[in-house]
Amino acid sequence: MEEKLVTIVVLPYTKAHFLKMKLEAKKIECVLENLNLVEGTVSYSVQVKVMEKDVPKAMPVLNKLIGTKPAPHAPEKEEKERHILVPIDFSLDSEKACKMAYNIASHLGIKIVFLHCYINPLIHSIPFSDVYAYDPTLLVKMEYAEQNANEKFQKFMARLSKAIGKRKWEEVTSEFIIKSGYPDEDILAYSEKHNSELIVMGRGGTAEYAETVGSVAVDVIYNSRVPVLVVPEDSKTRELKEFSKVLYATNFDEKDFVAIDKLVALLKPFDMKLVCAHVGQPKGNGWDVARLEGMKEVLQKKYQNKDFECKLVAGDDILASLEKVIDEEKIDILSLTTHKRNMISRLFNPSFARKMVFHTKTPLLVFHA
Repeated sequence: MEEKLVTIVVLPYTKAHFLKMKLEAKKIECVLENLNLVEGTVSYSVQVKVMEKDVPKAMPVLNKLIGTKPAPHAPEKEEKERHILVPIDFSLDSEKACKMAYNIASHLGIKIVFLHCYINPLIHSIPFSDVYAYDPTLLVKMEYAEQNANEKFQKFMARLSKAIGKRKWEEVTSEFIIKSGYPDEDILAYSEKHNSELIVMGRGGTAEYAETVGSVAVDVIYNSRVPVLVVPEDSKTRELKEFSKVLYATNFDEKDFVAIDKLVALLKPFDMKLVCAHVGQPKGNGWDVARLEGMKEVLQKKYQNKDFECKLVAGDDILASLEKVIDEEKIDILSLTTHKRNMISRLFNPSFARKMVFHTKTPLLVFHA
């Protein structure tokens, strides 16, 4: 049977050539083919292909370049080019997330990286052992998966660039990556390996299944060490210059000030008012009021030129109380800090951040404690 070439990843031009050198150093034959993902522009994306028999040897080399699943401990980080990572799945959620990411990137003057992961039947079905039953239809399925992902990506990017406008599109440097894999793991791996400044993604899923495990957005929120901005499908599409208020929901966690520092740095180019709110009982033991006043005093000293407000929201239902504040105050972005929880906790006691992902119509910016 004639040996066929298999596409293992689509990368920007420079990254593709670097990967080719790494593969050839391992005696793995590699071919590069240009791929025009955005019509009317010069192709800067390249398909990296290897022989089918070399896929098992090529994948570790690729994973070392792109990133592998993050280790439990925080690794040492080197300086990387500033960028925003935008995972896409071609949905309306993704399109809205891309538009907001482009808006943020243009104001911050940084690059944007689009990442799409698809399931490759060859890589994810064959147990790479000495003996296995060969499925003659597997190669056909693999070629279809690759072709389908590339075609959808091209159509999506063409639609997105047209919606954003040619002039605005060219203001931001963008890169495109298409690879087989599992979305949640690859998003986390890339952001960890390349020090992403922010992850912007669509929510995905529906409120009907808010209590189940499996949403890519929720998995990324739980495990990402960088801020994650989740854009719901039913959120209003607006320019960031039209945004005026950001609500940070605090539970007086020791990491709040670290999260607020990152939030203020992110919002620096935008003229937005920061509202810090805590849901509690004003007539309780008075401890919530005292802590909120203390928080306000610290923030006033630290951010003298920043427009912000600290307020206590009366209520027992945190979700309902915050949604009421969002409506009354016309909040544009809701921000909070979440903690990593184990699988049992996630099944039987979903965190507040998880609930907010599936219930709010407001973009949600989450920091990991």
